[in-house]
Amino acid sequence: MHDDVRFATRTREQVTGAAPEAVAIVPLGATEQHGRRLPVSTDTLIVSHLTDRATSLVPSRTSIMVCPPLPFGFSEHHLAFGGTVSIDSDAYVRLLVSIGRSLASDGFRRILFLNGHGGNVNPGGVAVDRLASMRSDVAFGFLSYWDCLTDDMLAGCAAPVPGHAGGFEESLVAAIDPSLIDGDARPDLGSLAHPLPLVASDRLRGVTRLVRMWEDSDGVTDDAAAADPDFGARVLERLGAAIADYIVEFDLSTRPNPATPATERSRDRA
Repeated sequence: MHDDVRFATRTREQVTGAAPEAVAIVPLGATEQHGRRLPVSTDTLIVSHLTDRATSLVPSRTSIMVCPPLPFGFSEHHLAFGGTVSIDSDAYVRLLVSIGRSLASDGFRRILFLNGHGGNVNPGGVAVDRLASMRSDVAFGFLSYWDCLTDDMLAGCAAPVPGHAGGFEESLVAAIDPSLIDGDARPDLGSLAHPLPLVASDRLRGVTRLVRMWEDSDGVTDDAAAADPDFGARVLERLGAAIADYIVEFDLSTRPNPATPATERSRDRA
């Protein structure tokens, strides 16, 4: 288990001294509507919790440093509901590229974005591709926490996973901090005829056109009536361990080859 690995609590000398051997982890969240019951910080809350849990399980032989979570993401599709702060996709790509370039300038050679919001996936992939083309001496990774879920973790879960503001996410929030859930609010069940994951599209000569938009729902994927904090706690425990394993594998697979000349390893260094 590690001592304090938070980037924000270190001095500049401590950061730059640890950077060459450490994996920098950047949690990516969002601030967006989560239906009538869950807080707008849900994605940031979950990914921050999982980051803390996972990094506490990473063995001390794997050097890590955890950056402050980014609480805003690409959430344009939630703006119509209110309670949302969104960074447009072009700006979000540039933001992640700037973060990655800054960390590389600090001396980090392995940088992992740990994502907690579905809207961040596509621009996040673009940003990592762009960073990789700019810095051949740095390994960049992008992992959404649900990529580490397995069928056995989800046994008995009937809700869409991870869904949005439905049974799965509410189970996790209920396990982390149930005081954040507005237990008196319910989704507009009539609008659930158009749940978010089932937004329809049609294809005309290879072009996809949205038929129903997100606003046609109540901003959720499913009714969270069956949310279970015990299930949420079990998932968080096992998911944290799986993410810790991923971080260790990322570290082992991206360590510089000691046989590679230093001049080659430092090529393209800004």
